Amino acid sequence: MSIPQDDGIVRHGDWIGIGNEFTGVQLRKVWTPQGERLEITVPKRGYRILLDAMQLEIVAAQRPEKFSELFAMQLGVDGHGTEQDENMTDDEQGPNGGRER
Repeated sequence: MSIPQDDGIVRHGDWIGIGNEFTGVQLRKVWTPQGERLEITVPKRGYRILLDAMQLEIVAAQRPEKFSELFAMQLGVDGHGTEQDENMTDDEQGPNGGRER
């Protein structure tokens, strides 16, 4: 998910980076007219997002397995070894990535 560059950042901290053999991300604290945010970018893929404290709380509350599920969805596998329909939007696939539970 990416957001437009015109996001109203009025001040920012220094970048820090975290990476491994698969990817690298950059993070920094920014200030907008709506408050503080964490800016996360994945330069290699062009992804960028700003998250506020409430959104970060939701991320922190997730169990690690949830991220494995998200990785599988991003790679086109639904977690049960079956490929997702690449033509379906996330909304069409539903909250479970097209799976019913």
